[in-house]
Amino acid sequence: MKKQKGKEYNPSPYDGPIERADGVRPYNHYLWHTETWDAREDFDDYISRKWHFGIIALADGRFATQGDVQSIEKNDYGGWKVVFATRNQAIRTAAARMIRRARISRGWTGMWDGGLQGKKLEAVINWALGVVARETGGPAARPIRVKEVPPPVVKSKFPLFDFGRMNNGA
Repeated sequence: MKKQKGKEYNPSPYDGPIERADGVRPYNHYLWHTETWDAREDFDDYISRKWHFGIIALADGRFATQGDVQSIEKNDYGGWKVVFATRNQAIRTAAARMIRRARISRGWTGMWDGGLQGKKLEAVINWALGVVARETGGPAARPIRVKEVPPPVVKSKFPLFDFGRMNNGA
């Protein structure tokens, strides 16, 4: 971060009423989360950094799930509510949105895109449900199960080749 005559350089200073509960003002019209939960911290197996969620405690006693000031001011992020009256509501909403993204990620095809399938998807969803129960003081959710998607059957021009591939799993 650049310093400018003893002050932090802010490329887009914000002088509106929104700030975090700890008095931190937005930097470049953005507030970082005051609490975050990251799936990578609880798994030995590789989990992408995409699988996390967080909330922002605002100075006025409300809680936000998005950090950009414009979304907080409008209470809208792509048609979704952003600001909540209670911490529990914000945590539940942030976790639900992460779970939704995780379920959608089954269709991601890139090698490094962080998509989840099968047991990893199941583990991340159950982790998020556990965080919600722990942080909100609610009952523990029943663990979910994700069906494994069978590998696609590839057909070639050679029927004997296909027969061996289907029976041997090759």
